[in-house]
Amino acid sequence: MYATTYTADQIRAAEAPLLESQSRPDELMQSAAHAVFEAAEAMLAGGAVGRTGTRTLVLAGPGGNGGDALYAGAELQLAGHRVDALLTAGRAQDRALSAFTNAGGTVLEQLPDSSAEYCLAIDGITGIGGSGGLREELADAVAWLRGVQVLAVDVPSGVDADTGVAGQLHVTADATVTFGGWRRAHALAPECGVQLFADIGLPGRPLHGALLDTLPEWAHEGPALVLANRAVPGPGQWPSGLTPLRAASVRSVEPAPGDDKYSGGVVGVRAGSEQYPGAALLAVAGALYATPSMVRYVGPQAAEVVRAHPEVVVTQKLEDAGRVQAWVFGPGAGTDKAAARELAWMLRQEVPVLIDADGLTLLAGHPELRQQVAQRQQSTVLTPHDGEFARLRKAAGVAESTRFEETLTLAAALRATIVRKGRITLVAPEDEPHLIHAVDAGHSWAATPGSGDVLAGIMGAHLALATARTPYADAAIAATTTGAVTVHALAAAIAADTPFGEATAPASHIAEHIRNATAVMTNA
Repeated sequence: MYATTYTADQIRAAEAPLLESQSRPDELMQSAAHAVFEAAEAMLAGGAVGRTGTRTLVLAGPGGNGGDALYAGAELQLAGHRVDALLTAGRAQDRALSAFTNAGGTVLEQLPDSSAEYCLAIDGITGIGGSGGLREELADAVAWLRGVQVLAVDVPSGVDADTGVAGQLHVTADATVTFGGWRRAHALAPECGVQLFADIGLPGRPLHGALLDTLPEWAHEGPALVLANRAVPGPGQWPSGLTPLRAASVRSVEPAPGDDKYSGGVVGVRAGSEQYPGAALLAVAGALYATPSMVRYVGPQAAEVVRAHPEVVVTQKLEDAGRVQAWVFGPGAGTDKAAARELAWMLRQEVPVLIDADGLTLLAGHPELRQQVAQRQQSTVLTPHDGEFARLRKAAGVAESTRFEETLTLAAALRATIVRKGRITLVAPEDEPHLIHAVDAGHSWAATPGSGDVLAGIMGAHLALATARTPYADAAIAATTTGAVTVHALAAAIAADTPFGEATAPASHIAEHIRNATAVMTNA
């Protein structure tokens, strides 16, 4: 299940009636601060590898997030922790500052010379209204934070709450706790670390309920909806009142009683060349391990593929491949005229087509292929990384903007589902111009050669399975692709796990763990 995120304006609109009906000053702020306190205590209890310090430093700005941080610091102090505070603007919310000093907290005049005595810092420098990077005079504070665990209040300072764009000077958090509703940045900015949600509010009036009341109006008339998931949970044990961002659901790949090797979603793969023979093996492995159904390989590596994977049916020509329920084209397939003719043939087939790698280069360079994509009745899925996306965007005449906005625009321009790969993978459905899915992998171990080829295979197999179960169901494409991205991210995390800690996760090892990741996600 995905999490709906909200803009800063939506959050303010939902907070306004609650703020007006508080029974005492700062009632809502103190509710938020208690969630920060709970997250901070959990991080302090967990400690940090190689750290011996035990103190906490609160970095408090003059706004509401600074007040949240100071009230949380007061609770930590009363709970027996040693807490200092630095007022980054020389002032802070008066009542919160008084609560902090009355609890025994110490207000520092300057940043400590060393972070050796500290285990945790609470970032309350700016709030959701901040835009652009932090002021240059805060550079020393940002550098200091690199030596400790960081808990951000609402959104890491210097990260735009609505776009997730981190300014040149910004805080990178280990965890971020937010209140009432997820901010867009929690879906779009890896700088948030582990994303935590607390449903604060007044007695009988949760903030999240107020946000849901406004959602229909915003969904139809306001800004685009950003839906969030995190594939691999972050570290830490959190109190029950704090909910981490969840993984996307992954549909079961178990065959139905009446299924056979043909009815369960046959996927065709055109990948590899003499220059890139490994791409064929990796894409096929991704498809083979993703579902129980048949994989048909077409290309010059037919002999090598069947030698490595005797289950795969191979041929040299697309016309000889036989019936499939989805095609994958592109990894290492080449960009010459012959490859362009193959892609044009594939786009004429009445099944979903996934285009990756060299196929994306062909699209960027051939207007007639882009026109074919836009005119297709069946679904087309494009899987660019940021560099490939930039070439496609320019070729399609889409203006550069924020990462999620330009992804939405390109999906509409090409009438294709865009799966924009990265630590945060964005899925913009071709038939839903008002929403985008964001999947935070939770790590970056998949940033390795050949990893995208494996993902293309996984996604192609899932598309074939979805088509076999519900023919031509375009509405299932977004759920299918986000599920495949989630399986791939978890497989990469498992591949990176060793008895001695995390290490490299070569693409071939990611493929080997697709089955394990699928089992975890479909039985969660």
